[in-house]
Amino acid sequence: MIEFAVIFFGAAAALSTLLMLFQRHPVKAAMLMLAALLSTACVYLALSAQMLAVLQIIIYAGAIMVLFTVAMAVMPAAWRDHPGRRPFRKVLGLAAAAVILTELLKVSSALAPFRGEFAFTETGALGLARALFGRFAFQFELLSLVILSGIVAAVALAQKRREA
Repeated sequence: MIEFAVIFFGAAAALSTLLMLFQRHPVKAAMLMLAALLSTACVYLALSAQMLAVLQIIIYAGAIMVLFTVAMAVMPAAWRDHPGRRPFRKVLGLAAAAVILTELLKVSSALAPFRGEFAFTETGALGLARALFGRFAFQFELLSLVILSGIVAAVALAQKRREA
């Protein structure tokens, strides 16, 4: 059952990442990135890495996505700017991606398959809260200040652009 969850959420993360790379609309790409980040957190949960799953959700799915959303809100004109279509560059990019994918598949098939023991251990909410807000409380508070300063800076830049 755990192997199925790892394979399912791993495939969901890979598929949403692949769809994100070929998405032209920035908001849809951001939502696909969020789906990939949450799927990765589910893989961590299935592998009994609750701390990594919580950090994945708080830092990446929460904070980084907020920064992307603010950046998209500050620069709405960039959504309308589409470069001219050049079929040669598109074909060249797809060929490079196919070569890289082929090399990755060759390397991964040469590696020995991972036969680890998958085990789920219950830590409980209290143990997770103690780990997050005990030893790591200062780091989380510092991270929230960094994210808040980034949001304030983006809003200040947007205000200067509107006033000009």
